[in-house]
Amino acid sequence: MAVKTMMFIDGNWLYRSRNAVFDKLNEPNGFEIDYKKIPSIVCEEVANFLNQDVDPVRTVYFGTIPSQRSGFNTSKQSAFYTFLEATCGYETNIHEVDVNGSEPRNDEDWVVAALSSSLLYYAAMNAYDIAIVLGEDANYEPSLRCARLLGKRIQIVGAHQSPDNKLSQQGGVYLKPKVSDFPPIFIEDHADEIRLVRETHKRTCRECGAEEDTTWAGPDFYCSHCRSRHRPADQDE
Repeated sequence: MAVKTMMFIDGNWLYRSRNAVFDKLNEPNGFEIDYKKIPSIVCEEVANFLNQDVDPVRTVYFGTIPSQRSGFNTSKQSAFYTFLEATCGYETNIHEVDVNGSEPRNDEDWVVAALSSSLLYYAAMNAYDIAIVLGEDANYEPSLRCARLLGKRIQIVGAHQSPDNKLSQQGGVYLKPKVSDFPPIFIEDHADEIRLVRETHKRTCRECGAEEDTTWAGPDFYCSHCRSRHRPADQDE
């Protein structure tokens, strides 16, 4: 019988950890990540470790976005979250941050709190057997310990190369005792697999109907002529 897994992604951590993936392949200028592949790659590694089938129940991505009153153009960020839901099958839990307020931004604190509470809620609802957490903030320690007390197993995905000095000083949560049940998975070890390689194919322009070779895989395609006139915010590349 397959074990049920849920994946909880700390979007802030994943964004910062891209540098570790880029460095692994000696690509300092970066490249596109195939977010659709990440859950299946990690679940396959868990299945191989257990020598048992794994049933991925749900993938939840936690992130933040500037509030509308901030004055920032958030169309590209919003399009990315829509892409995760529509194309990759993620569920997204996104918090609006008032970046113009007098208080410091609390992006990381909110993501940690939201992910931790969801992890425990779904554990109490018996929605999964194994929680896969992409993130290594030491503040996850209490919720991971509690989930294990509820009989759940924990798999942590971290990075060999810490994404910030805070983690390098206190150590990733996978180094803490009694917080996980498996050896950590390191995301840059799968850099080759999660690198997105786009294939060229023909698409029809949404505006003028012309066909053009492109690597663009988004929902709306505009040819180079129409794009030069309008420059949609979600098609800057």
